[in-house]
Amino acid sequence: MNRNRNLALWACVLATILALAACNRSSSVEAARNNRPPDISPAGQDFMMKTARADLSDIDIARLAMKKSENPDVRDYANMIQKDHTTALEDLSDLMKDKNVPEPKTASADARQDLSRMSTLSGAEFDREFSNVMVADHLKAVERFRDQSGIVQDPDLKKYIEDRLPQLEMHLEKAQRLQSKLFRTSR
Repeated sequence: MNRNRNLALWACVLATILALAACNRSSSVEAARNNRPPDISPAGQDFMMKTARADLSDIDIARLAMKKSENPDVRDYANMIQKDHTTALEDLSDLMKDKNVPEPKTASADARQDLSRMSTLSGAEFDREFSNVMVADHLKAVERFRDQSGIVQDPDLKKYIEDRLPQLEMHLEKAQRLQSKLFRTSR
């Protein structure tokens, strides 16, 4: 019995040592990659960072809407936003890794403030504020993508912008229709 216990203890020690060695290797590889300068212009880096933060924001707000709203139109729109922006963020994250651009882990301070304010609302008031925020966010995003599409030099970032812009324009159009519908029915 003692022999089995000792054997199990040694197996745990060995597994821990191997796990620590693997973690150490991974962080040194990551550190070496991070010492490399970004492979894209400062304007491209800024665009990628702002876009990633905007995606994080819209995902968080959409998740809140799916929890708080009882309006099926709001919930459907929020579900679409959560799915589409999650996929877009994954694609952007891959591109940022390829270009050695650090990824933000949180939404902007303004977005966190919007989320905090919205979490205190409920019912139709929440739904209207959600649609307002979605319209405003997508107006900014469409403008940012259109501006960048005219000046971007990096072919990979250009393709990302060209692929994503039609989806953002569709999101904006649907947000405006939702906003109009919500404000019409509130009178």
